Amino acid sequence: MTENLNELSAEMKRRGITSRYFAAQLRRGMSPEEIIAAFPVPRHLDRVGSRRSRRRLVVAVYGGWVLVAALLRLLSSPDAIFPIIPVVPLVSALGVFILMSRRTFLNREVLAGDSGLDERLVQNRNRAFRLAYQVFTPVALIAWPVTAVTLQTQSGNGAAATAFVIYSAAALLGPTLPAAIWAWREPDPVEAEPETA
Repeated sequence: MTENLNELSAEMKRRGITSRYFAAQLRRGMSPEEIIAAFPVPRHLDRVGSRRSRRRLVVAVYGGWVLVAALLRLLSSPDAIFPIIPVVPLVSALGVFILMSRRTFLNREVLAGDSGLDERLVQNRNRAFRLAYQVFTPVALIAWPVTAVTLQTQSGNGAAATAFVIYSAAALLGPTLPAAIWAWREPDPVEAEPETA
């Protein structure tokens, strides 16, 4: 009996059925099976996506940022700073939001109540963070002197705009690179076996 109640409670939680709603439907004469069958499983909480779609997302975010920054810098006047300063941070914020808010095996546990990560996924996560910092450190160390040289060699607002684009590229890479590497290397999700009646 306790196992049935635990299974029922877990299924209600998974489907998002509140206990108040469940009790009201029981009073109306519906069986627990009918109540649960009326609520589909919300798949979006558990959906990680295929490896191909995740890799396309990473390429689209970084490629889109580079495209927008390059077009803004090339199409604006050499001494203009206006279109670059407001637009590049907005595009960077959008890139951070896209890469940091997507479903992964790491945040799926919190959203869907999974039991946790296995040892292989923990090693993949740690490898992603280690590789991200190994890549980001030289990028930041190169971007800093390039920005300083740009400010010294060019004059006017054009130098500040170019330096800002270089700085923004490094600033975007810092928080998003671990998530991008994890998304790139994350294994395909295991499909749930169909329930047999």
